[in-house]
Amino acid sequence: MTELQERPLLEEDLDYDTTTRRWATAHPELGTGAISTERFISPEHFERERNELFRKTWVNIGSRHDFSGLNSFFVRDIPLLGVSLLVVQDAEGKVQAYHNVCSHRGNKLIWEKNGACPKLFACRFHGWGYRSTDGALTNVPDEDQFYFQKDAGELGLVPVRTETWNGFIFINPDGESPVSLQEHLGPLGERLADFPFEKLKLQYRYDVPEKANWKVALDAQNEIYHVPMLAPVHRFLAGGAFHTNDDGYTRIHDFQRLGLHSVYTSESDDDFEDTASGKTNTSAHPNYGALQLPLETPFSFHVVFPNMVLAFFNNSMFTYNIWPIAVDQTVWEIRLHYLEPTNLAEKVINEQAKCRFRDLLCEDQAGHEALQAGLTSRARDLFVLGEQEVQIRAFHKTLDDYLAR
Repeated sequence: MTELQERPLLEEDLDYDTTTRRWATAHPELGTGAISTERFISPEHFERERNELFRKTWVNIGSRHDFSGLNSFFVRDIPLLGVSLLVVQDAEGKVQAYHNVCSHRGNKLIWEKNGACPKLFACRFHGWGYRSTDGALTNVPDEDQFYFQKDAGELGLVPVRTETWNGFIFINPDGESPVSLQEHLGPLGERLADFPFEKLKLQYRYDVPEKANWKVALDAQNEIYHVPMLAPVHRFLAGGAFHTNDDGYTRIHDFQRLGLHSVYTSESDDDFEDTASGKTNTSAHPNYGALQLPLETPFSFHVVFPNMVLAFFNNSMFTYNIWPIAVDQTVWEIRLHYLEPTNLAEKVINEQAKCRFRDLLCEDQAGHEALQAGLTSRARDLFVLGEQEVQIRAFHKTLDDYLAR
């Protein structure tokens, strides 16, 4: 098994200014050593993640924003797991995912991406029909010609263990996790239990295919150390949206491990002020004046283990779902949630923010793929992490611990 290459903290490691190297002191369990690069390029490690992580833990597959309303559905294909899911919201708002597979001969049942629930979900191959309210098989054309091994009533759609939290939909693929979704979310769920997610509306979506390992994409977003250096739009953003020291390097304000999950936050610099057209130094997210969300800092980045991000910037939220496709291929799903605009000026700010975020993503995508190319070359078998990347170290420690169970 690939593990963190780390050593215990020595006494001399603690003989420094804890205001500049505070995280190693606060989290000695994470160590300070380098990390093996094999986890990003090993097909064997990727298969362990597929079978021992993603098949067994709770994963987010969307939110209520993916429905058109009550009594509607959407289809969620997950190539990593080789499954297609039919996700249904009934008239009371209850959500249930099913395998999108006809019980007759295994045809993909629903081919549309989403829509209103019909009375029956009907297979296009032979017309078998399933009640949309509960997935029960209720229609078999020429039924008396079949030799059912069991009652036809037992051949309904196969449910997948499904739970929701604050409008987000999670599944447990193999259904055997000993913990509930609430237990899985743990302190992170408690931290955001009363957050007013309903104020934020899904405005824009991006799906970014990348030639990179999924952890490369997550790691690169799970820090702000790169912001002043990566590329022009990032450097522009670093001019105040994130707190920097006198040398212009970004600094995180706080970091916490929340069970399997984590959060880091950043303040804005004092000169990052409101103007009529938004923030002086151009935040990637709109801000309609006074803060309307209960945030302790202008920026917070929550990693929901294993592959989801919930992040807040001023009066906006962006979510990531970073889906592995192969050891060196990923789809990075980005969803931008803003307060509902109340006038034309706010709509313009939304559009401007969407386009600026798109430009940031293009710079990030290039960075992710360049990182993967370097790792694949095997020029180095380890990479090092600094104090401002403590959240990356924590994620890999959590991943290793989970795989070691």
